[in-house]
This record gives sequence, structure tokens and C-alpha cells, in this order.
Amino acid sequence: MKQTPFTSESFSPAVKRPRLFWQEFAWHTVPPLIYFVGMVLFFPYWDMFWIYSDEGFVLMKALLVARGYPLYSQVWSDQPPLHTHLLALLFEINGPGVFAARLLTLCFTCVLIWAVVQIARSSWSNWTALATVVLLVLLPTFPSLSAAALIGQPALALACVSLLGLIYWQRSRSWAVLIFSGVVMGLSLLTKAFTVFLIPMFAGTLLGLEYFHPANLRGIGKFLRPVLVWGIGIAASVAVVSLVLVGPKNMSQLIQPHVAAAQSTSYPPNEQLYSIWFYLQDAWPILLLAVLGVVMAFRQRRIGMLYPIIWMVTACAILSFYQPIWSHHQMLITIPAALLAGGAAAEGIGWLVRFWKSGWQANLTSGLSVLALGLTLLVLIVRLPVVIELFQEKSSISSAPRAAYEDRVMRRISQYAPQTHWMVTDLPMYAFRAGLLVPPDLAVISWKRLAAGDLSEADILATIQEFEPEQVLFGRFEFIGVEAYLQDRYFPVLEREDQLKLYVRKDLLK
Repeated sequence: MKQTPFTSESFSPAVKRPRLFWQEFAWHTVPPLIYFVGMVLFFPYWDMFWIYSDEGFVLMKALLVARGYPLYSQVWSDQPPLHTHLLALLFEINGPGVFAARLLTLCFTCVLIWAVVQIARSSWSNWTALATVVLLVLLPTFPSLSAAALIGQPALALACVSLLGLIYWQRSRSWAVLIFSGVVMGLSLLTKAFTVFLIPMFAGTLLGLEYFHPANLRGIGKFLRPVLVWGIGIAASVAVVSLVLVGPKNMSQLIQPHVAAAQSTSYPPNEQLYSIWFYLQDAWPILLLAVLGVVMAFRQRRIGMLYPIIWMVTACAILSFYQPIWSHHQMLITIPAALLAGGAAAEGIGWLVRFWKSGWQANLTSGLSVLALGLTLLVLIVRLPVVIELFQEKSSISSAPRAAYEDRVMRRISQYAPQTHWMVTDLPMYAFRAGLLVPPDLAVISWKRLAAGDLSEADILATIQEFEPEQVLFGRFEFIGVEAYLQDRYFPVLEREDQLKLYVRKDLLK
């Protein structure tokens, strides 16, 4: 069979066929809607005290902003402003709540699923879209991150929408689509900046595709123009939002802690740092299938897949040398891997259908398809039971010893909450759930901030002396000097062997 040239016109023929309106409507709405309903009905952790400990930081910052304390100038934060302000707006409209914040993340995840489905359909096939959605759900931590009140999943969702815009540009040549893609990429950075490495990667891929596009063979200006327009979209959104919500004098707060933490030789207490490959070990069958998807994408000249291929390879290269690595970083690799693995899985299933109809054909394509089918079955065997077990854990959550202790701590905090104006804590989820505010400068007491030298024990003590909080709770870090100061003015009403200590100001006990 004659191979077609590797050009930007090499999109799947299925994409070019006219479709009925309702078919298109279903492809755009049904996959994210099914995931949304399934998560709301069956995900067992909606009522869990915290899915990830950093949820408390995200919630407290948004609550303080909703109560009128400006971000950065008063409320310390090393993260971009977009999600915090969006969550604060939600709190102003709906009232503060953990479930509402988690539901916001789920909505962003549904946007991510929608974008991934359209990318897979445009660059490969409808079967690829279905397989990719299944593989996304089977990714380690994907369901949990879909519901956690964190900023990583929203940033990735916006990055996937931007990627979809770049792929649509290759078909439509619409400047509006290209500008939209750039603006959304900028919004992704303004949500969480760990997607910044995608900008040169996406720009380089776009530049390469434009160089070989037939419309741009007559001059260098034509194939450079799309990259410049896309970059202008990014720059415009970042500049406008940063100017309004951050301000030039606060920009260092977004950069310095991350640089200092990456250079720090100290490590978080009671935590062991792992490499990215440790966090990816549960995803190994999907990664193997993704590697085969790379081979198939090149053989079939699926140029839309160049973006997830370079995304996955670049993320692997960067995260192999970057420290510290946390569990959510694996999504930077596994989401593009799911797109590639979905293509391979669809080819394997398609071969099985053809084999059933017309029998075996001995060639390389058949061999790769059989291998893809085998790896797809391996993914289902390895990952499906794990995900099913995750969704069946509801009965054991409420009776867990950890949950019982968290309830006990909350009862103690709530006992004095009516008399409490401020609460200093390195576990702000407790304060948030009790409806209490943390002093704005101590909204985030994290290892990264301490390692960067942006916050010291002396700073914490000075804030306690200034605000005179009625309650103080420490559970992640040990501050000997602060605790010595508390001995004279506060009474320890709760202590635990793993450092958790709750102090109440003595005048509240009279």
C-alpha cells in the first residue's frame, strides 16, 4: 500500500467525513458527563478529611481572599493566582466548603477528558478516544487528583485544551483558534506553573509542522507567523492577569521559593523523597503500551500525535533530573502516555475485529497490532482491579483509626471555635473545616517555604505575638522555640506521638 507524505494534511480520514449533529454532540458531552456522574456517585473519598494534605493550603488561601485579604501582599502564596481567585469567588457565591472546592476540580477534570477525547479523535480515531478515556481512569492517582482540591489537575486541563487548539489549527488554519490556544496556555501557567515546559515544546512542534506545510513553502515569515501569534496569546493572558492579580513587586514570591527548594539539601520531616520513576512504577503497563503507540503513530503518520510524543519524552527527561518530585508530577507524563497508549489499544482492538472477519494476515502491521492487543489486556489485568478496589473502599473509610482521630481533633477545635478569631497551624485543613482563619502570612507553612528561607521560626513566633491566636495547632513541623513561648500563655489540650499538638490560650479556659 502506498504511503502518504508526512505532512500536516495527514489527519485521520474519519475526521474529514461529515457527521450528524447529534453524533458530534454526543462525542463532546457524553464522555465527560459519564465521568462526572460516575465520580459524584461512586468515588468514596468525597467526605474524607483530606485526600492530599496540601488541600488545606489551597482552601485557606481562597478563604482568606474571599474574606478580603489580598493575595501575595498579605496572603503568602508561591502559586499563580488564577485558581485561588476562582475558588474565592466560588466561596463568596456558595459559601466555603471542601466539597464545593473538590467539585470545582472535578469540573476541570471533565474539561481535560473532553479535550483529550477531541485530540484523540482528530489525530487518530473514535476508538482511540474511547480507549484513551478508559486508560485515563486507570492511571495511578488520576481519580484521586480528579476530586482533590488542588491546582495541578486544572492546570493540566487547560494545557490539554491549548493542545487541542494547536491541533485544530492544522486543520482549520483559523487565527482565532490559534490565539485562543495561546490564551488558554497562559491561563494554565497562571493556575500552576509546572506546565511552563510545554511552551517551548509546543512551539517547537508547531514550528516544525508549519515549516513543512504547503502553504508556507514560499517564505520564512509565513511559517514563523503562527508561532508568534500563539506566543502573543500566551504573553497577553499572562501579562494582563499578572498585572491585575499579582503585581510586579510580588513576582519574586512566585519564583524564589521553587528555585530555593530545588537547590535545598534538606528534606521534609517524616517524608522520603523519591524519583519520578518511583511514582511511575504502577503505570508501567500503560507506559509500555504508550511506547508501542509512538511506533504506530510514526508508521501511520499521525502527525497530531507528535505533540503528546514530544510532551511525554520532554517530561521524562526533565523530571528525571528535577527534585523534589511529588506524586502529582507523574500526570505530566501519564496523560500524554494515555493518549499514545489509547491509539495502540484501538489498533489492537481493530485488528481483532478484522481478524474475526477475514482471518490472519502475516505482516508487520498485524504483528504490532497483536502486541498492542496483548499489552491492552495486560493493562486491564494489572490496573482494573486496583481501580475497582479504590471505588469499593467506602465502607472502611469512616471506621479508619486516622479518621476517628481527625474527628477527635475537630471536636476539640470546634469546642473553642466560637471564642476563636485566629488559629495558627501548619495543618490549615483543620482551621478551614472549623470555619477559622489563619493569619494571612501563615496561610502556608510548608517545607518548601521553610527550605527557601522565606519563613523562619522567628517569623512564626512574631506572628503569634502580633495576632495572639486563640488556638495553635502543629502537626507537620516541630518549632521548639515557639512551643517554649506557648508554655506560659497556652495550655496543651491535645497531644499525640506523631507531633500533633493543639494549644488553647489560657484565658479561654477560665
